[in-house]
Formats: sequence, structure tokens, C-alpha cells
Amino acid sequence: MKKLIALATAAALLSGISMSSFAAGKSVEERCKAQAEKHKIAEDKLDAYIKTCVEKHTAKKKAAAPAAPAAAPEAPAAPAAPAAPAK
Repeated sequence: MKKLIALATAAALLSGISMSSFAAGKSVEERCKAQAEKHKIAEDKLDAYIKTCVEKHTAKKKAAAPAAPAAAPEAPAAPAAPAAPAK
């Protein structure tokens, strides 16, 4: 019974984490549109604002991408300890 509860709890926790990361995965254009609404950009300037915003964010990603492989490789993860036998 305890295993069932533990499995259900773990599944609920993992699904909550994956759902929040999925929801956070907005595209750059969607974030720029939201920022434009927040800053109350006029309709006639909206397209230009979004275009420059997207270009700025994609340029940051491209500049950061080459630096990432230069980092030291991570150590492999240690294997998980075996679970204690059920009583």
C-alpha cells in the first residue's frame, strides 16, 4: 500500500513539474507580444517592435550558444541506490 501511495505521489509531482516547464516554453515572438502589450505599444508600431525584440533575443541566443560547448564536460550521474525491500 505504501508503494502505491509513493508511486502516485511521485507521478503527481513529476507531472506537475513537466506541465510547468511545458507552459513556460513560450516562443520568443509570444514573449515579445506580451511585452508589447505590457508596455502599451501603439498598433502602428507593434510589428516593428516585435521584429526588433525577436532579433534582439535570437542574437543573444546565438551569442550564448558557442560559449556553452567550451564548458567542462559534466561527470556522469551516479547510479541510484537500490530501494529497501518491502516488509
